[in-house]
Amino acid sequence: MKVRCSDWRRKQVRQLRLPIIGLLSVFIGIAGFIDDSRALELDTLINKIQVTYDLMQALTANFEQVATLKSINRQQFSSGRLYIEKPHWIRWEYDKPERQTILYDGSALRIYTPKRQQLLQSAVDENTRSNVAFLFLAGVVKLRDVFAITALPETETGQMLLRLLPRSRLAGFTELRAAINPRNYFIEGLWIHDPIGNLTEIRLSTLTVHATLPAHTFELDLPPNTEILSPSNFATPQ
Repeated sequence: MKVRCSDWRRKQVRQLRLPIIGLLSVFIGIAGFIDDSRALELDTLINKIQVTYDLMQALTANFEQVATLKSINRQQFSSGRLYIEKPHWIRWEYDKPERQTILYDGSALRIYTPKRQQLLQSAVDENTRSNVAFLFLAGVVKLRDVFAITALPETETGQMLLRLLPRSRLAGFTELRAAINPRNYFIEGLWIHDPIGNLTEIRLSTLTVHATLPAHTFELDLPPNTEILSPSNFATPQ
């Protein structure tokens, strides 16, 4: 069985993988004051990031992820490969600690775990789209449409750092911090804080821009005995 698209998950997956991206206007406040020139610098930076991703058609990168789960005081380490192609295709391919594929196609999110032979899938509409991370990278949303942005001191490695506060109450996180490469304006690091105190850190490396990606990049081969689940499966007592 082949499925070309993406999917959403449920409570058990929520701890794990993804939270998504968009960025926005100039909500500035450092000790309650900031001058006009600093505001102009931030506005210019946002414009340059937006132009960079507007011009990009497809992107690949390696990623490393550390999820700090506050409720059980432990960390989960994972890594894999990210594939993005406009207008809305996103594929997260996890290799460690176990294989898992997350596919998003603009209208659905699918999460396939080979070890369980299980596919979790959910529709994504206008009301839930703000809950899906990295939509900005796929050209679905604009910087100034979804976040209030504050400039922070640069990182130890010289990356520019932004604090992004989601405008939507439906967002699945309370704060996002993004590390920007000052030479090419690509996002190379993300720190995602969720409402219950968990933190997900994602580092992107070997970012490569492409004109297009092979069609099979966003296809999912499922064994015939794959169990397919949707949110309704979890709403009904088993």
